[in-house]
Amino acid sequence: MDIPNARKIHAQPTPLAGGLALCMIILPIALMSVWLLVVPSMRLSMFMCIGAVAVMSVIGMADDRHNLSARGRLLLSLIVFFVVAYLDPLFNVRVLVFDVPKLTFGLGSNLLAYVFTTICGVGLVNAINMADGKNGLVIGLLIGWLAILEHFAPASILPVVLVAQAGLLVLLVYNLQGLIFLGDGGSYGFGCLVSMLTIAVYNAKLGGQAPHFSADVIVLLFIVPVIDSFRLTYARMRRGLSPMEADRDHLHHHLLDKFGWPLGLIVYFVLALLPAVLWIVIFYG
Repeated sequence: MDIPNARKIHAQPTPLAGGLALCMIILPIALMSVWLLVVPSMRLSMFMCIGAVAVMSVIGMADDRHNLSARGRLLLSLIVFFVVAYLDPLFNVRVLVFDVPKLTFGLGSNLLAYVFTTICGVGLVNAINMADGKNGLVIGLLIGWLAILEHFAPASILPVVLVAQAGLLVLLVYNLQGLIFLGDGGSYGFGCLVSMLTIAVYNAKLGGQAPHFSADVIVLLFIVPVIDSFRLTYARMRRGLSPMEADRDHLHHHLLDKFGWPLGLIVYFVLALLPAVLWIVIFYG
């Protein structure tokens, strides 16, 4: 349960049930959809993705329940992403292809690719977790990101994308009413899922006729929460605090103060999602 305090201003104790919903309902349905709808050659990869998401969600739920150390969570997250990148090339970024301007960067060695992929994945998960501070915010972002991935995803990845979207839409209804919070279990799990699906869609497109889903789109998709997490980390360290210290300096707090809520929520979505949507329409439409 998330108990209100001086920083957490919700009205009543609220279940941190995002991780439970993910592990007990959404992921089992995703497993069945993979088994029934995905070609055998891709099943192992998608099962591995679902397994990694479950592990990350359990890490988050353990933190919700027992307040794990920041170093412990970081180490476990790094291990999960590194192992998956090492075991399956579908979840390992080996080359960066930008469409505007036309640039291609190879990462040189397998080890460098594993490290780069791991840092990006863990960084995104933590950025999503740090952004989870207002009802509807992170769930809305996740739904928007998955909608964009749905536009590009091949048939082997699409079932998991659609199942995750459906589950998030149900959670959104309860979250907007203040009845359920994602908690670290939900933000870690769904953050891992979006991260791995993004890499999988990107690599799947690179393996096709043309890299329609380029690194440009990925940068624009996640730049707002990632930049905000870097800003918060720097600001906290300058004040002599832990980068994981909670405060009210997040972007959504500033938007809340300036615009109120829900207008601040809408402004956040526009800032976070519209650039990628416009980029896709202009260059891939």
